[in-house]
Amino acid sequence: MNKETILKVQDCLGLERQIVGVRFLVYEKDFENSPAEEFNGKIRLCGFISKAGKGRKFKVTKENFGCSGGPTQTGMSVVSEGFKSGQVHKYSGLYSDLAIARNISDSLMRIPQKIYGLEIMPLSEMDDADVVVVIGFAESIMKLVQGYTYSYGVPQNYISVGNAAACSDMVSKPFMKNDINLSFMCCGARTSTLSDHGELGMGIPMNKFYGIADGVLAIYSK
Repeated sequence: MNKETILKVQDCLGLERQIVGVRFLVYEKDFENSPAEEFNGKIRLCGFISKAGKGRKFKVTKENFGCSGGPTQTGMSVVSEGFKSGQVHKYSGLYSDLAIARNISDSLMRIPQKIYGLEIMPLSEMDDADVVVVIGFAESIMKLVQGYTYSYGVPQNYISVGNAAACSDMVSKPFMKNDINLSFMCCGARTSTLSDHGELGMGIPMNKFYGIADGVLAIYSK
């Protein structure tokens, strides 16, 4: 990783949290070889991202999650028929009928391949990552969008439903679409990350991060 560029972008964006990287540890040997701290306990994926934004370095498996969304969205757990059908979402009280709940479930873009675990840490400290996660105020996210358009043109597909912010909006969707995705956050993510009411999120596939960084620095670094 180009640590200097990452730190310049963080400064240019005025971020209060570090930019976070997520790497998919597909095999058990990848997990064993990761230099990150093996976590002992259970929290949500958004909680891990929040801690990584403050400098912590984790490697985790499905056993470390206190929610179902993180493991199922990232390929660590099998998705239940209740989730696939929309039944779970319907009975959450967030959607008016089963058809809408099924539509929401389909939109989450779960990673279909089997993943053993995740490495989650500040991007500037990583050797490699698959997805980049940024949480910041609206102006910071605006600058990231401008950086994207500088290098890649008009973004085509933002998908956010106000739920599954970290696991879906900022991790699985950017990976599955190979494109940026905005997140308006969700109640769980705002609680776990202690987000201000004005903070938003963005997930970025690693292969587009440096192009976006080049754009941000070209526009705002004077």
